[in-house]
Amino acid sequence: MADAFPSGYRFSTVTPNDHSGLIYIAAFLTFTYSNLTFITRCFIKWQVFGYDDLATCVAQVASTVQFAILLVALSAGLGRSFEMLSDGSYERVASLQYGYQIALYLSLGLSKCAAVTLVQRLFTRDAKQFWMICNIVVAVMAIWTIFAALMLSVGCSPEGLAPGTESQICPGISTRYKVVIITDALTDALLVLAPAYLVCQLQMSVSLKLQVISVFAFRLPLIPLSALAFSKFDISLHSSNPGVDRTPAIVYQQIQLCFSLIAGTVPCLKSFIRSFDTGSGVKAGYASHYGSSGPGESYKMHSLSTGSALRSQNDDHGEVRVNNRAFQNSSHSHGRPRGNSVAKVTTGAYSTRPANKEEDAASHDSQELFIRRDVQWEVRSENVR
Repeated sequence: MADAFPSGYRFSTVTPNDHSGLIYIAAFLTFTYSNLTFITRCFIKWQVFGYDDLATCVAQVASTVQFAILLVALSAGLGRSFEMLSDGSYERVASLQYGYQIALYLSLGLSKCAAVTLVQRLFTRDAKQFWMICNIVVAVMAIWTIFAALMLSVGCSPEGLAPGTESQICPGISTRYKVVIITDALTDALLVLAPAYLVCQLQMSVSLKLQVISVFAFRLPLIPLSALAFSKFDISLHSSNPGVDRTPAIVYQQIQLCFSLIAGTVPCLKSFIRSFDTGSGVKAGYASHYGSSGPGESYKMHSLSTGSALRSQNDDHGEVRVNNRAFQNSSHSHGRPRGNSVAKVTTGAYSTRPANKEEDAASHDSQELFIRRDVQWEVRSENVR
């Protein structure tokens, strides 16, 4: 009877005592997806790189490091039964897996920091309350990153994280891992709640608010993924074949990291950014002339005086539109009779934060879109017979 599979060279095989092929598949797929997403982010924001993009770059570098360590560990025997490895190979696998865990959680934490700095970037610095909240969340994420890396490494030998027998298990490692997973879930929930709170303070329609919140809520599946990774890790510690049974935990970790990196880029999509074009974040640009054409019978507006009008030109950055429309009854009439009167209405918007020349020059032709607090005014004048 012929063999079910043709004989020949195999890059990796999956047998009851060797599951390294599953890790190879998960590692290459997740690394490819996360890098494609990162390249897309670079393409979208090539000319407007900020701190959030820098944090994402660092997270991607850490992801590349853990990917490289994982590949070296796989070539040394990761995913195989420890009985198939020599003592030297086992020690090398344990050491590489030790470094892999540290690099993994550093990359996870940096991806969280990048997500917060993206939220912070959407608000101008005059929104002090929003910036303060984002700074606090960034600090929390940075502390968690260091905390997670230390909790899974300090006080444990490499063999204690990849034990061949239960006597080699690092004391308290399950409790440590559980604390890391719980805090990981809390930080992911915070990364959803913080943008939701900030968006609820804006003057946006409910549908747009839900759209924004749903994009940041893309991180929520990370919570069950981290729980599954811990569950499989804990099982492998007490397994009769720990080398093979560690495979599902590593696969879930790779998926978790990939999903976290992708979730940090999803809000950068242009269709999402455009949803912030609201009354609370007017895209204002001052032209060299005033007025516009259209059905509203707008006309070019000249300065009414050498004082206030010129001061508005120099200080305010907003489009000014002047419309002719019939004057309606108003409390400003003071009961005076009027015949055929026409009201000239001027509307505009300006930021409450004065712009200096350096910032104005830096923001010229910028593709950035900020959420800021604007003030709208309306100037009325009437001609009464």
